[in-house]
Amino acid sequence: MEALIIAAGRGSRLNHRFSPKPLVPIFGLCLIERIILRAKLAGITSFKIVVGYKSDKIMKKIGNGDRYGVHVDYIFNPEWEKGNGVSVYKSKAFLKENFILLMADHLFDDSILRNLQQIEPESDCCILCVDRKLNSDHFNIDDITKIWVESNEVQKIGKGLDRFNAIDTGIFLCSPVIFNALEESISKGKYSLSEANQILSNRGKLKTYDIGDNFWIDVDDRETLQKAKKILLKQLKKPTDGPISKSLNRKISVMISSKLSHLNIKPNYLTLISFFLAVLSGLFFFLGGYPKIVIGGFMAQLSSILDGCDGEIARLKFKQSKFGGYLDRVLDRYADSLIILGMTVACFRTMEMSWVLLVGFLALTGSFMISYTAIQYDELLISKAFSKKKRLRIGRDSRLFIVFIGAVLNQLFVALIVLALVSNVECIRRLFVLRNEYKLS
Repeated sequence: MEALIIAAGRGSRLNHRFSPKPLVPIFGLCLIERIILRAKLAGITSFKIVVGYKSDKIMKKIGNGDRYGVHVDYIFNPEWEKGNGVSVYKSKAFLKENFILLMADHLFDDSILRNLQQIEPESDCCILCVDRKLNSDHFNIDDITKIWVESNEVQKIGKGLDRFNAIDTGIFLCSPVIFNALEESISKGKYSLSEANQILSNRGKLKTYDIGDNFWIDVDDRETLQKAKKILLKQLKKPTDGPISKSLNRKISVMISSKLSHLNIKPNYLTLISFFLAVLSGLFFFLGGYPKIVIGGFMAQLSSILDGCDGEIARLKFKQSKFGGYLDRVLDRYADSLIILGMTVACFRTMEMSWVLLVGFLALTGSFMISYTAIQYDELLISKAFSKKKRLRIGRDSRLFIVFIGAVLNQLFVALIVLALVSNVECIRRLFVLRNEYKLS
């Protein structure tokens, strides 16, 4: 299915130096790039973009879409000042089948488009995605297009409605019938898309799809631009984050990632930097002596924090890859091994007891096993069927924080013992949790 993106307007309220508005940057990608890449995640690879104001800048930035792995065609609207309805109507000659209609300044979850494409619209009907969360703080109630919905059908639509129960998200599944309504509204001197939608509504041809808890935002001014940034950063948190990640690491890594996103840095480079810090940590432990051990502890904790940045940058800039995830997991295992090896050698030199090696072996084994069980456990953790009371995850963030505390307190052997106990007990706990959950499924 093709997508039509309306990017013809001026967007004067944002008044940003990166004019026109579709080119306003957010964490290294401009608005329209985020729209294209988000739609691509939903399986859409063919786009038509209606341009008008400063069209040459948009066309130069996006090109033919090759750099994004999609195909892009352009439709020029010389009457872009009249309204978005005219921009949609200009695409009539190019769209003969159902299509997705998007706005170049509306960010959204790709799951909305995935679900929307699964709906088979009734003949000669359009579907408008609506938000029923009227108390959300990511929009200005005076600026939004309001809707009154009954039995999943739009009854009234417009910004001036006093009585409404849903909000227009600017995301549509359209059939060519939209052009008939647009032609009628334009002939009456009414150029907004909402006017045509009201005509469809009067004929019972405008249905709704409730987006539920999915995210969307209309980046209309500086205030909503800042809200969009905050939401995107908040989305970097993962349900599988451990207690240290939630309370410390993620807060720092997100701040770092937000700054690095403006640079042309690849996520895999950050993976390698995190690994290099872990290697240095193990080396400083191996060399021994309290000052070096403290440095090793700080290196381990810094490596743990930066270990989140690669994935955050990948998600922020749509650079996720299977290889990147695989590289991260493999290097994490090597990193853990080198850190525990360095700690074990340092303790053995100091204590000269053979059972130190056994504790080091148990810590290393537990580290490997807790990582081995992570995939299935995390799948269960993410599942809505998994009780929130059971959502405990002791992972790499906790293990490296134990290393950090042990190093600062000059208690590496105690840290090794805690690592051995915590990691192996956690593995056993996961086995029981998985057994019980699989019995219920």
